[in-house]
Amino acid sequence: MDRKKIVRNQQGFTLIEIIAVLVLLGILAAVAVPKFLDMQGDSKKKAVEGALAAGSSNATMAYSKFLMTNSTTPTSISSNSWSDGTNTEPIETNLGDFTATYTFTDSDSDGSNDTVTVTISGGPSWLSSVASADKTKSFQIQ
Repeated sequence: MDRKKIVRNQQGFTLIEIIAVLVLLGILAAVAVPKFLDMQGDSKKKAVEGALAAGSSNATMAYSKFLMTNSTTPTSISSNSWSDGTNTEPIETNLGDFTATYTFTDSDSDGSNDTVTVTISGGPSWLSSVASADKTKSFQIQ
């Protein structure tokens, strides 16, 4: 007799309750997934921006060190090193997940408004999906 009472008192979810939960989960997924994908894209762009900023900082620090060590202004970048034809000062190329390369453009002969371009490569496989313009950064040395 006790067994019959137990079977009669067991209750489960109704079909309508299960459908309601599934609809709510579907709505949450429809809202959350696009936001998650947007965050992934933003984080990739921010990682590239951070690597470019680190590369710019490395070039500026090496430039300053060259000036202090040699008391002269470097005139070019050769093999990722500042150079004046005689002396060199290497620029750090290891940016964690990325590798930097540096180019120097002497836009005038007086040494002002010269441009350094930092280009990053290597790193995670998703780097190729970031626009090529986002993988370079130019700044002026004055």
